[in-house]
Amino acid sequence: MIIAADIVLKGNGEVLPHGAIRVRGNTIIECAPLSEISGKSQEKLIDLKDSILSPGFVNAHCHLDYQEFKGVIPPQKSFTEWIKKINALKNDFSNQDYCEAIHHGYQDLLKTGTTTVLNIAAMPEVFPYLTAPPLRVWWFMEMVDIRSRLGTEEALIGFFFLMERTKKWLGGVGLSPHAPYTASSGLYRHVRRCADATNMLVSTHLAESREEQEMFLYGKGRLYDFLQKLGREMSDCGHGSVLSSLWESGVMTSDWILAHLNYLQEYDFEILRQSRPKVVHCPRCHTYFGHQRFEMERLEEMGILVALGTDSLASNHSLDLRSEVRHARNHYEHKTPVEWWRMMTSHGAWALKQEGKLGVIQEGALADLVAFPISGEKDYFEQVIESRCAPHYVMVNGKTLLLEEN
Repeated sequence: MIIAADIVLKGNGEVLPHGAIRVRGNTIIECAPLSEISGKSQEKLIDLKDSILSPGFVNAHCHLDYQEFKGVIPPQKSFTEWIKKINALKNDFSNQDYCEAIHHGYQDLLKTGTTTVLNIAAMPEVFPYLTAPPLRVWWFMEMVDIRSRLGTEEALIGFFFLMERTKKWLGGVGLSPHAPYTASSGLYRHVRRCADATNMLVSTHLAESREEQEMFLYGKGRLYDFLQKLGREMSDCGHGSVLSSLWESGVMTSDWILAHLNYLQEYDFEILRQSRPKVVHCPRCHTYFGHQRFEMERLEEMGILVALGTDSLASNHSLDLRSEVRHARNHYEHKTPVEWWRMMTSHGAWALKQEGKLGVIQEGALADLVAFPISGEKDYFEQVIESRCAPHYVMVNGKTLLLEEN
């Protein structure tokens, strides 16, 4: 199959006018001007006239379980109060409710150009009811050991289904100790051993809120009091930042994907310089909680690539990565459109250790593609970011999911 477009945005940010790609199976085997590709064979040609063809976007942090929570929780003055409210909501949802939420999330992702998502899966019980997703999903099993449900028979059966079914699904499996305030150092050590033994990826929430940082720095505050009442052992609090606590435990590696990093001490930047983890920023969620300014420039100056995520609809109003960029651009004017585009594409692929395979259009990459209409003469990366419409072409793993006349 040959797919042609007026503009093809390649993986390194190169713009290819009147370009085309040849797809064989699920892989891009050629990318060149259409004049150099056409006529070589009688393959099917899809000509996306007046279109910009881009690699599918990669959402590097999401919670599809909470897809039906949109607009339900207004912004709270306290992060701890938000935790209480979302826990109360979760108690009213059935396995079928969560299953439907996840399937709705698939469609919301695809209609905004995302073809790969790192999903934090908090409800293993729903996996026996799920069917194969139409896009690539990396299922990161959320793990806590405060009031943990993972030991229940239903949850263990669901986790078994996750491990077995995803072998045939697009994407993969990872581990997600939720955060140092809900996952003990012992659980983090178990996760590290398991990840080392199985080569699974690890993602965790870290330094997300003022109250989390207050808990670890000073051994006090609303989150501290709340968790202490739940029976959490608090001896790890009052000794330093949450990042330093995790780093000094010896479990974190450069392959770990750290979501948020909103509250950092000065000495944390030296830890990041040494550890060089993957980092994910969720701009609109960041604003919803009223967090202090994310240290984008400083992380980038250290050579740390930052990927983008949407987080959940319990703290956002859509799963559109383009909206995340449009929002973030108001706060980080130094970045060019192509740099923002890379944060939606190749940076997320890098976080998932899929560099050169996802988030790019090049020979050897997987054929995950989206196309948007050309809207003028301005920068083509800008046009993709500023587009409000759904893609009129979507391909995942070499399979066309959507083709509309444009």
